[in-house]
Amino acid sequence: MTKRRKLAGIIPLFILFVMFTFAVVDLRAYAEGWKIDLYTNKVPYDGRGLNQQSDAFEPQELVKLYARVTYNEWPRPNWPVAFQVLNPLGETVTVGNSQTNESGIASFSFRIPWPSEGVEQRIFGNWKAVATFKIDEDTFNDTLTFRVGWIIQVTEIKTLNAEFIPKTVFLKGETIVFNLTVENIALTDKSAVVVVNAFDSINCPIIHVVYAGKLVVFQPGESFIQVISKVPDNATVGRATVFAAAYTALPEYGGVAYSPACKSHFEVLAPPKIQYYLTVKTEPPGVVFIRGEGWYDEGINVSLTAPDVVPIASGARYKFKYWDVDGRALAGNPIIIVMDTNHTATAHYILQYYLSVFSPYGVVGGEGWYDVNETAYTFLDVGVFDHNNGTRRVFVSWGGDASGTNYTKSNPILMDRPKTAVADWKTQYLLIVATDPAGLQPQPSRSPLGEAGPAGGWWYDAYVNVSLSAPPVAGYDFNHWDVDGVAFEVGRHELTVLMDGPHTATAHYSVRVAGWYLPEWYYWIILAILVLIIILICVWIYRRRRRAKAGETAFRKGWTAWYYGHDLLGRNRGFKRVSSTKFC
Repeated sequence: MTKRRKLAGIIPLFILFVMFTFAVVDLRAYAEGWKIDLYTNKVPYDGRGLNQQSDAFEPQELVKLYARVTYNEWPRPNWPVAFQVLNPLGETVTVGNSQTNESGIASFSFRIPWPSEGVEQRIFGNWKAVATFKIDEDTFNDTLTFRVGWIIQVTEIKTLNAEFIPKTVFLKGETIVFNLTVENIALTDKSAVVVVNAFDSINCPIIHVVYAGKLVVFQPGESFIQVISKVPDNATVGRATVFAAAYTALPEYGGVAYSPACKSHFEVLAPPKIQYYLTVKTEPPGVVFIRGEGWYDEGINVSLTAPDVVPIASGARYKFKYWDVDGRALAGNPIIIVMDTNHTATAHYILQYYLSVFSPYGVVGGEGWYDVNETAYTFLDVGVFDHNNGTRRVFVSWGGDASGTNYTKSNPILMDRPKTAVADWKTQYLLIVATDPAGLQPQPSRSPLGEAGPAGGWWYDAYVNVSLSAPPVAGYDFNHWDVDGVAFEVGRHELTVLMDGPHTATAHYSVRVAGWYLPEWYYWIILAILVLIIILICVWIYRRRRRAKAGETAFRKGWTAWYYGHDLLGRNRGFKRVSSTKFC
């Protein structure tokens, strides 16, 4: 019995000894063995220690992972460490490796992806990072977890009335309370500005409130706040939309949103009001449709705008003149009508026609729109347009729907329809008439005379024939004409020039040789005398020859023929013939 008791006491002591021995061995292995610790850059909750959790990250934030490798708590440099990052679905997002530095720390960084539509579950949630290194056949690792999401987010909006009772329909002017749920997923307090914006059914802003008007500290987890405002009287009836978001600072000071805004809706109703009808028309009736006719709440200001012009045809239009409301003329366009009773607004128009003025030369005036049956005039700034090259245009008259010969003002034009005025011009060319030598008097004569131009020049209508005549000049004899350098026959005093362009006609004279002056008729007399002398000489020669021939016939007849031995019957009597030459 005693032995059994001793044995029963020894067995527990042996078990305690074995347990103590294993504990010492395990402690020695932990204290003196290899170890790796994975953590992030989120201080103070960076996840140091075995299998710890780090503070939260948001989309697009840079995550820096650090892995410290030690042996017996001493850092081990130049050891390769592998990193692996997994998303909430357990999918590997990125992997990498790095060498430990002198402090035994290997680093690796990556950026949280931006959540695409429909795949938020791949981004939002708990992520896991694993750091691993290997010695011989032994593998050592540490696991780190962290949450990814919007750091601060308004997750719910509820609308309450002034008694903080839930309500979704509000009248204009009624107090509205927005009950907001704000979630902070970080492990530390965060400061944020909560902004509430509401828009009516036509998307016009009606409410803008900043909770507490400044930065507010939110503890980790959910917080509940109330923002009180009022539905404005100018809100449009219908479904309004409210947005609430947390910002890093006031937006006007550069604050950015922590997360997308939370959205909710409420209905805006108008209290019953008296309404009046506004009638809108034109005079003449039916000129144009003007928006604004209809029922309006009492006290509403209605703006009416009439088109300034209403085209009806080419060159015809209606021009706005003035408004009248209930028969009382008002100045201006647009006008504002206060709906305190039923009103009738009339836009008065007048018919106008357009006067077009055309001229190839000069600057025209008078063109434009005129009231129906108004009197218009057209005008030009010049009546003669000189091209400075021997050609000019001369205003003749107004044509088309205009009349008159005064270029400075046409005859009255009655604007009873669209009209066109055309300035008619004629072309004139410059004829320069000169003498060579220059300046001889009298100058050559012209017919027609033409309009005086530059010295020695005259203007003529196009295609007019101008007759020129070179007069006698004392001390000079006329030689010939030339036109634009082309010479005409010598002695031709008369010349006709066709004005098909600018021309220069020059009468050429030569200085007369010194001596008696003989008029022209004298030369005609001399010529007649010479002809008479020639005729007389011819008659004399003829008569002489007749006498000579008659003498020869007498020599051969009568006693003369007998004396010289001529046989009266044609026979030679034997006397020696004496030559007529010797006889003579």
